[in-house]
Amino acid sequence: MISKRKYDYDAYLYLIPAVLFIGVFIYYGAYFNIYHSFFKWNGISKNMTFIGFDNYVTLMKDPKFLKAVTNTLTYMVVTVIVQAIIGLFVSVVNDSLFFGKRLFKSLFFLPNIMSLVVVALIFTELYSFNTGAVNEALRAIGLDNLVRDWTGDPKLALYAVMFTNIFTYMGFSMIIYFTAITQFNQEVIESAKIDGAGFLQLFTRMIFPMLKSTHSLLIILGIIGSLKTFDLVWLITGGGPARSSEVVSSYLYRSYVLEYKGGYSAAISNLIMIIALILTWVQSQIQKRWDV
Repeated sequence: MISKRKYDYDAYLYLIPAVLFIGVFIYYGAYFNIYHSFFKWNGISKNMTFIGFDNYVTLMKDPKFLKAVTNTLTYMVVTVIVQAIIGLFVSVVNDSLFFGKRLFKSLFFLPNIMSLVVVALIFTELYSFNTGAVNEALRAIGLDNLVRDWTGDPKLALYAVMFTNIFTYMGFSMIIYFTAITQFNQEVIESAKIDGAGFLQLFTRMIFPMLKSTHSLLIILGIIGSLKTFDLVWLITGGGPARSSEVVSSYLYRSYVLEYKGGYSAAISNLIMIIALILTWVQSQIQKRWDV
């Protein structure tokens, strides 16, 4: 017979891998970043010079970093809102279909499971000035004045990447909303219809308010995802032209990998973490007030 003490001991053994993983890759990683952010360091050698908060002071005065923060916030607001709107609209439409729901959901969700490298290559070709499908379509219908270098124009490059992001992840928002909608008490919805409620009234008075927790979830995931955005930006524009589409993650990569600013990059990553915590806290406070 196995004693209770033996059973408890064995149970704790299963926690060791998870504890080690969290300790090494999260807590030690955070300590490593915080520690090295106080040094002038190239990220490779053992030679480090203690400079205190100089990296943070320089960072707050760095116009390139401030531009990257502005771009990231713009990216965050636009992609989160547009993806949520499209996802909600499509989920409501899909829920009202009599047949083909699975096929519709699968097709709409497909871009979300594609490799971001593949997505980036496809949209790079679509955005091409000379041979891209977007400009070719505009020329074909006589709208030559709207032809643009979508990724080469500083005013458009960031929006080209944002559109690609929205196309890629709107299916995720749709699935989350659709799952939430299917959990509704259908008897309540049907009763409202019998009482004469139209679609607009159902949506504004019942469906939208009942999705509060889903809105909150997608906003939090959108904030975190936007701050981590790197792949699409780097693959489509490289943060250019003239850093017009630079975001904090691509600026961090550029500073550490290409410019060998280890200590400075550590300070950037710490500020990204602080920004994420602040934005998540603000969103949670708004959610609490909304629920009252």
